[in-house]
Formats: sequence, C-alpha cells, structure tokens
Amino acid sequence: MPDTPLAILAGSVLDPDAVPGATGILTSGGRIERLLHRGDAIPAEATTINLGAHATLMPGFIDVHTHGGWGHRYVDGPAPAREILKRRAESGCTGLLMTVGNYGLVAKPGDGPKAWADAMCEWLPGLAEVVGTATGGARALGFHIEGPWLNWDAWVAWGAREASGRSAILPEWDDFARLQAAAAGAIRLVSAAPEFPGALDFIARLAGAGVTVSVGHTTAPPELVRAAIDAGARHATHTFNGMQPLHHRNPGAAGALMVDDRVICELIADGAHVHPIMQQVLWRAKGAGRVALVTDATAWAGMPPGRHSDPATGRTFEVRDDLGCWSPTGNLAGSGSPADRNVALITTVGGVPLTDAARMGSTVPAMQLGLGASKGRIAPGFDADLCALAPVPGARLGGEWPGPETAPGSDRRCVLTVVAGEVVYQRDQ
Repeated sequence: MPDTPLAILAGSVLDPDAVPGATGILTSGGRIERLLHRGDAIPAEATTINLGAHATLMPGFIDVHTHGGWGHRYVDGPAPAREILKRRAESGCTGLLMTVGNYGLVAKPGDGPKAWADAMCEWLPGLAEVVGTATGGARALGFHIEGPWLNWDAWVAWGAREASGRSAILPEWDDFARLQAAAAGAIRLVSAAPEFPGALDFIARLAGAGVTVSVGHTTAPPELVRAAIDAGARHATHTFNGMQPLHHRNPGAAGALMVDDRVICELIADGAHVHPIMQQVLWRAKGAGRVALVTDATAWAGMPPGRHSDPATGRTFEVRDDLGCWSPTGNLAGSGSPADRNVALITTVGGVPLTDAARMGSTVPAMQLGLGASKGRIAPGFDADLCALAPVPGARLGGEWPGPETAPGSDRRCVLTVVAGEVVYQRDQ
C-alpha cells in the first residue's frame, strides 16, 4: 500500500448516493481517510490529482461475473489472469470474481467419469494464488463457478438453432468439495440449474457452507425456481439470459427471480443481452439494492469488433459494434462491453440514475460477497477502491444507441481507477 496520502479532487462524489458539497477524497494507508469539501486543507505531503469539475468519483466496480479479456481467460493460468485483472481497471473495475468452469465439451471419448473435475483441479490451485494479491489493476476476490452444474442447452428450448454438444453433469457435493479444496476455499459463488436430480439438496448444502448460489442456465418453471430460493439460492445468473423469456402467462425463471426480494439479480447492461427497456423493467421491479451489474466479459472483451477464433474450443465468435459476443449459431455467448460503457448505456437510454448504477455496480456486489463493511462505498474507513467517470471525447455507445448529442452522458467513461489507495489506471488526456 502506498505510504504517501492521496487526494483526489472532482466535481462530485457518490457514496453511492450523492454527497452534498463533497469535492474529493483523501486516502491514507490504502483506506479512505475522509471526504473533502471546498476549502478543506490538504496535507502538504499528499499527492494531489485534480480531475476537474466534470468528473464524478464513485466506488470502484465489483464484477462477480467475468470470464476474461484481451484474448485470454482466467483458466489460461496465473500470468494471463493477472494481465486480465490489470486491464480490467481501465473500465473502473477494482475487484471481481474470476468466473471459471469446464469449457469445451464436457465428455469426450475415453474420458473418465470425472475428467472435467480432474482438469479443473489442475488449474484452480495456480489461480487461487492470485486471489487477493496486488496486480497493478483490479484484484481477484475469489471464484464464480459457472459450469458444470448448468443446463447447457437451456436456450435450445427458447429457439436456439443448435444444441451445445455438452454433456449434463449432475450436482454432487463431493465434486464441489474437491473443487473448493483445489481453490483454497476461494469459491464464493456457484451457478446451478435447479431442474437436475439432487439439485435442491446441493443448493441447500452450498448455502449452508456459506457459498452464494445463483440460479442460471435453466429451463426450470417458476415454481421450481421458488423452491430453489427456499433451499438457499440468493442470486440470479445474467437475468433474462439463459432462461425462459418473461411472458405474461408463463413468467418462467425470470419472473420468479424478479419478484423475490431474497434474490440479487445480475444484469448485463451492454444493450445486446438485455434491451434498455428491459434493463429499466428489472431496475423498477427489484430496486437498485437488489441488482448487480456484471459484464459477462469473454476472452474477446477489449478486442475490436470482428471475428475471433477460440483455440480452446475450435469455434469462432464475433464481436459486434454493440459489443455483444455472438456464436456461429447466432446466439449471444458473453459480452465484450466494458463496465464503464455499460454504465453509460444504462444511465442514458436505460433511464437509470447514476447513483443507482453506482449502487448496482459496486455496493450491491460487495454486500453479496460479504464485503459490505469494507468495500462498495466511498466513506471513511472503507478500502480506497474507487473510480472516476468523466466525459471522454469520441466515446460512443455503438450499435443502434444514440450518441452524446442526443443522450447526454453516453460519452462518460472511466478516467481514473484506484485500488487500495494506489492509482492503477489514469486515462491519458
């Protein structure tokens, strides 16, 4: 942690609510010492950064669902993982869960019955050493396991053109315990489909062990989703995506998740996965205190639009101008859109106030991870994990979404990121 105090000045401060009169913060020893107001004295030994009147300081984003970026996945190893974490700071992310799973075909000819677990246990220990360490960017706060306990073909029931070709893996506690041991206890979030035999008992046992369970990639009807919540599920994996579409006569999983206050609903706010009107529907249904903004960033996050080959699976994916990542079958397969662009979209065409976006992007996920006493706020004593957003010349939402002239604020992007009181990213002027 830096020994020198750091003073950051801006036009406004969100905590995540607006703090009247606040124009900056002072950090010391990796924590926020106090908020600054106009005329406050700044210690002579402090390093001062003045971002100008158009900048807004807010808690750094905490992304609980992100697979990689810049051509790498976390599962590629510790060195690629550190590079991803470093670069995630460019969009205001200060902490995240490394989302990992068994990619490719789960079962191949000649594989043993637990080959998928054998493979995960080979690379989990190396990644576990990255958790909590300084990277020069965002810090890994643990793991989100998205796979194998999913209905990989949930989307087939809702009109996808092809099945995934993956085998179903039934949830078994011994398998999870083996992965948790390999991860040095750092698995914090597990996505699971409740329709498999034994799934409700599996969910209950995970919840009893202090692991947050997320309903996702599922064909479960609302009654079964409610049973999963009763068993202990408290999270929803990329709400609306990988589950039955919301319908007024059959609300599906999405309907059950939206109306249950026990559940935090993830939202990919890139404009491709969820239309801005439906973003607003979720926000109005749940409130900002029950939604967590996620990127679901693929290995192609940060890459330019176009087709990219995936050597792990032999498939190709296309990143489009709206920064959704599309499979050859025409299905969305994660996103390439950074967190700051997502916030710009949801606060303009999505109709959500910036204070609510700050809460959904940081405060809610911090609380969901049990870190609400130290992260997710700009307040004295909290970790000095923060970002600053300001208008950036030339920034645009892409796709069909309007530009700054018709959607003021759509050019707002990250200009500064601080982790544990250290400046890990500052945009060139």
